[in-house]
Amino acid sequence: MLKEVLKEIYNSNYISKSNIARNLNIPEELVEEAFTQLARMGYIREDNGINDCNISCSKCPYANHCNKISVNSVTITEKGEKLLNM
Repeated sequence: MLKEVLKEIYNSNYISKSNIARNLNIPEELVEEAFTQLARMGYIREDNGINDCNISCSKCPYANHCNKISVNSVTITEKGEKLLNM
């Protein structure tokens, strides 16, 4: 099941755990656990939206939303890419 979740991540333009759960016909909690396991095993890397922007806020077009909206991202690692190609 982990490889199927990884494939869903790879094939998605926008990663939604609820969409992955629906596409694989599994509970969203199981998708959440799969993400945890994939990260622990080094197949994906999750960025929890920590804002480390070094642009002066007065010049940033997103200054009104800075540190208010967290955007999380998931990256498939080289190890994950190798698993997908197996």
